Amino acid sequence: MINDLFNEALEELQIAVKKADHPFRYCSVASCDTADNLRQRTMVLRELTEDENLLFYTDSRSVKIKHFNQNPNVSVLFYHPQKNLQLILKGKIKIYKNNEDYHNHKSNIEGKAVNNYNTRLAPGKKLNNPFNISRTTDLYFALLELRTESIEFLKIRKDPNHLRALFTKVDGEWEKTFLVP
Repeated sequence: MINDLFNEALEELQIAVKKADHPFRYCSVASCDTADNLRQRTMVLRELTEDENLLFYTDSRSVKIKHFNQNPNVSVLFYHPQKNLQLILKGKIKIYKNNEDYHNHKSNIEGKAVNNYNTRLAPGKKLNNPFNISRTTDLYFALLELRTESIEFLKIRKDPNHLRALFTKVDGEWEKTFLVP
């Protein structure tokens, strides 16, 4: 049964990568900078790798890059309201700005999506007019990989026995255990 929960978690993440309207497509990524300031932001899940790692895109000038460089530990929260399923993935963020995966993902950015990475000013800078944003032909793109260390699974059920499990990666293998909900 515990393997079924693990497989369900991975399957939902895979579906979210392919279906833009899946509830896991957008997730909350929490981190902490060196001053112990907690930061949360909504990010778009772009890929689940064969190693159960998550890929995200961001502007390479974003303040989150500085925070992830200072402290790469993050927690990612997903919630599926129709299935009452919550996943919390924890691990460390690795930032790619120039490798094969980076170039493959960067080449997939087209159409309106280009505007997420081509502003003249860095994200978070002050503007006088939000409808007059100056753009460049340069793409300020970074590929983020969450190297998953644990997955916490919680399914809220109508009966009193909710399902909760913890999957922890140890030496490349997943240890699986049930938890009290």
